[in-house]
Amino acid sequence: MLDFAANVSLLFRERPLLERFDAARAAGFTAVELHFPYADHARELSAAARSAGVDVVLINPPVTQEHRFGIACRHDLRAQFLSDLDRAVEYAHALDVRHVNVLAGEAGDRPRAECRDVLVDSLLLASERLATVGADVLLEPLNRYDMPGYLVDDFSLGGSIVDACVGRVGLQFDVYHSARMGLEPLAALTAALSRVRHVQFADAPGRHEPGTGRLRFEPLWELLREARYAGHVAAEYYPAADTISGLGWLERWRDPRARR
Repeated sequence: MLDFAANVSLLFRERPLLERFDAARAAGFTAVELHFPYADHARELSAAARSAGVDVVLINPPVTQEHRFGIACRHDLRAQFLSDLDRAVEYAHALDVRHVNVLAGEAGDRPRAECRDVLVDSLLLASERLATVGADVLLEPLNRYDMPGYLVDDFSLGGSIVDACVGRVGLQFDVYHSARMGLEPLAALTAALSRVRHVQFADAPGRHEPGTGRLRFEPLWELLREARYAGHVAAEYYPAADTISGLGWLERWRDPRARR
């Protein structure tokens, strides 16, 4: 059986954030993830999650409007990265978070090889800091069409960076991003699976719930079940209408007998 999580930064937006934990639990989720929880007090978020009976499995460090995709690959912004990391450690501890997705950022006019090396150093530093609160670090490749200029824009590069971190960083695999990269998601997930610690999904095109695009998800879930994948599979999509009416997939996919 797969463990599905709800990204409550995108789902259940009909409610204020602190009410989305209860909404997710009522819909059948036992875990949630958030992009950037920092507008709310960590203790209030923690209390809401505990009250709802859901685990918070992933957050991202803070970002700014100027650097919406992170700054971990930027040596000139290292002081800001360290400050943001402090904030992420604080919230990861308060929320008992399992994973922190450290966003690589954009190389800009800097040499990509130099930015890759800076990113490896940043990820290793983050892994040391976050290990003190029981969280691990993930790296997510993002497609260049939705996130132009993002350094880690393919899974080959993402895998090489994870390997350079010698087991201290895992890969975050997003089905939607793999499709937007022009990859066949099943083949891409098969190739990346040994490094994957967290999976996210949305249909493509459109980035809405399953059934609104052209992707076939059941073979992916069959692969994860056969591999005895122990992480979460997170719904990270923009509902085409209201959240609840788009959740028809949840009960069907939680059943391990489900077939394509």
